Amino acid sequence: MSQPARRTVLKASAAAGVLAAGPASTLLWTQPAVADAPGAEQIHLAYGEEPSREMTVSWATAASVRRPRLRLGRPGRDFGRTVRAETTTYVDGLNKVETYTHRVRLRGLRPDTEYVYEVLHDGAAPRRSTFRTAPAPGRVPFRFTSFGDLGAGDPKWKKSAINGAVAVRQVERFNPLFHLLNGDLAYANNNQETQPQCWDAFMNNMSVSAANRPWMPAPGNHEVEAGGGDLGYASYATRFDLPDNHTRDYCGNWYSFQVGSVLFAVLDGNDLAVEDDASIDPATGQSVYISGYSEGVQLRWLERTLARARAGRDVDWIVVSLHQFAMSSSAASHGGDMGLREQLLPVLDRHAVDLVLCGHDHDYERTHPVRGTDPGSLLRPAVVDDRLDDIDTSKGTVHLILGGGGTASHDDTYLTDPDGGVPDAFVRTQRLTYKADPDAKEKATWSAVRDPDQTYPYGVAVFDVDPGALIGGRTTITVSYYHTPTATAANPDPAPVLFDRFRIHRRRRDTHHTYDSASR
Repeated sequence: MSQPARRTVLKASAAAGVLAAGPASTLLWTQPAVADAPGAEQIHLAYGEEPSREMTVSWATAASVRRPRLRLGRPGRDFGRTVRAETTTYVDGLNKVETYTHRVRLRGLRPDTEYVYEVLHDGAAPRRSTFRTAPAPGRVPFRFTSFGDLGAGDPKWKKSAINGAVAVRQVERFNPLFHLLNGDLAYANNNQETQPQCWDAFMNNMSVSAANRPWMPAPGNHEVEAGGGDLGYASYATRFDLPDNHTRDYCGNWYSFQVGSVLFAVLDGNDLAVEDDASIDPATGQSVYISGYSEGVQLRWLERTLARARAGRDVDWIVVSLHQFAMSSSAASHGGDMGLREQLLPVLDRHAVDLVLCGHDHDYERTHPVRGTDPGSLLRPAVVDDRLDDIDTSKGTVHLILGGGGTASHDDTYLTDPDGGVPDAFVRTQRLTYKADPDAKEKATWSAVRDPDQTYPYGVAVFDVDPGALIGGRTTITVSYYHTPTATAANPDPAPVLFDRFRIHRRRRDTHHTYDSASR
């Protein structure tokens, strides 16, 4: 089921999208400029398959434009290269608005290098920004950030709040190499009469940061839109050009990339979750439910990707990003999803995944490291260590809910135990709509840290990777979660406040050690 989009390749050479070797003048048309052409907007970056040498620059225009292109250079130097853009359009199925996006896939870049670029077309002023490529493959320190559930950054849109704009600025404050956006991006499906316009607002807000560094998204349930093609992903797929997963029909729905010694696998939880919480098609009154759409293709891809990473010696860490989660103790929770417990968690266990980053609930919760399941339970993940810091993730996976990006609704009230012991949690075992009564509960033995402070409902997680100095030695990731109060007229840009910090560790893979008890 491919995504409905029209591509117009703009009279490009056989090497279109590859950095041109000749001078810029050899690439320019001589057609006259178009007066009053709409300007470039919604500029954003994404990694290609090799983050140290590939970057995709994407942007949008309000109408068709002539000769969209990108000029590339280095700081303090003239632009030495110009690359013609590829244009992709789609028509929203509900309101028939056509969206125009343009992209250039840059290859052959230098690792760990700053570039200056401009996007432009005839009849409009260029838009300029900069980016830095990832370091060359190897064991290097770097920082990334993550949250989900962002919204358009303006309360004029349903499900959005001004903190969505605050969150984007906070990413810039922490200056990461890149940002992981764990699903539920624009909430355009809650604004069905103006879905494309809501996406435009979201993309322009995101570009405050994403024009400077890659934002790597996962699709959430709110990316499944009525009128968006077979899977509802037309808006998402047209706007984001992501690393190739080498499937025929599902490119961009899930993908992986590696920075330093960390492999990132970004998944489509809509394919795996049993919950039914997507758009309602106004023509039928039915939910757009796509659970299981890949018929196992995604899981088989993930199995191969993780097995290959663990069989080699250049990947120490595996981080998985997706929207839905397997565990949550929020009182407003979607519920720990049995689809994920049955299908995804065994794969993560087999390949010793270190971190799983989610959204979906609009709060913060982290688990103890877990592996396997407790006997006689609803596949409740089993805790392998109850320490809150300096956690050995070769023993078990730590899951994080980071759903406080900037949406207007909050889920930061949590279930408790009447006797004051281990809190309860919902478990969703069948197809149910959001906030339908769950059919089961369990004790949340896996829950380690929750953020119940409702005056600080938003937040961003910062990850600092330290590769260590010794072959076969210890490598660490320090995780810092900063929560943020609601922005007000008196305090429109509230500062993030550190709420939770912990460190995970394991042994480097650049020896013949394996990830078992003997290697620690």
